[in-house]
Amino acid sequence: MSKPSYRILIAPACFKGSLSAHQVAALVHGFLAERLPENILLDCCPVADGGDDTLAVLQGADSGFQAYEANITGPIAGFKTQAHYLYHAARKMVVIEAAQAHGLTLLPGGELRPLQATSYGVGELIRQAVHTCDPETLVITVGGSASTDGGMGALQALGVEFLDKQDRLIQEPLCGGNLKQVHRVVWPRREMFHGQLLIATDVVNPLLGKTGAAAVFAPQKGATPKQCAELEKGLAHIHRLIVRACGTDCATLPGAGAAGGLAYGLRLLPRSGIVSGSNWVAGQLGLGRRIEAADLVITGEGRLDATSFQGKATGNILVWADQKPVFFFCGQVANHLSQLADVSVFPLVRADDPADVLQAAMENPTAALARQLEAAWPRWQALLP
Repeated sequence: MSKPSYRILIAPACFKGSLSAHQVAALVHGFLAERLPENILLDCCPVADGGDDTLAVLQGADSGFQAYEANITGPIAGFKTQAHYLYHAARKMVVIEAAQAHGLTLLPGGELRPLQATSYGVGELIRQAVHTCDPETLVITVGGSASTDGGMGALQALGVEFLDKQDRLIQEPLCGGNLKQVHRVVWPRREMFHGQLLIATDVVNPLLGKTGAAAVFAPQKGATPKQCAELEKGLAHIHRLIVRACGTDCATLPGAGAAGGLAYGLRLLPRSGIVSGSNWVAGQLGLGRRIEAADLVITGEGRLDATSFQGKATGNILVWADQKPVFFFCGQVANHLSQLADVSVFPLVRADDPADVLQAAMENPTAALARQLEAAWPRWQALLP
């Protein structure tokens, strides 16, 4: 076999709701493998940024990650859900996707309940993972949450005690709507976890205020303006009690408002820190090194818009690729993105396409992507040695 003289990196994220990152990468790889000579190397590296598909991407990249299951409380108390997390024995690392416990997609009947949603199940998932695996490093990816409880539900499941005005222990899982019932917080004397805790998110919002968890993200979870104000008051109230109980003020830290303030609550735990989700996942995949080695980069995601450049994996790839040719496949693309001047973009659906075109692409995304790969082929041929 001749030595590879040209390297193509295939590094897509998932097309949310239709194709996983692995499925997109396999489709692109299959298309090119049938047409390219053997001296061109295809490097498949499905990507994620700490949100959807992260666990699948990590497990696909490193067979050392093993999946474990847990039966835990979902985003609404009284409703159980089946979640899974990853453990890497050689690295003594657990990775948890918080949305598997309190994600929007888990709401019973799909009904948005911003005041009742809790992060209690996240704490249960952490507790079970620590008990089962005893890791040295615990990584929690946050995002896509249904709750706005400041992570108090999770802390409650981890042993932090919340007492009411009568100094009685609050037994029901805390949620955004009942934070004001808390009168006193009692921190446990014994640490539940003795390793390093990394909270992975690319949100930079603080806990409180006009750019905080309630004001910015609660409307996406179904909260009315009145409910947003109620959630804000609850978060401000519990923050004052937390500072009084443990003397730690994490409310203004960048990212504290992520996942309804879950990042704030977890950041209160010892040896914890907030890190960039996309950068952390990229490090696990060796993405920077693989981009540097590539002659051409292929990436993509469900929608390409301004948020793609706010910490998402695909936006980072466009930046890190620098002067290399980049082909971007996506479900849809927003207009007037200055960052795309030197990028070849192939949307499955264009802004002026009729509704039936969008419907057809959603029903058969594989066929829609195949058509765009055919459209890109002449441009690829022009770049090949």
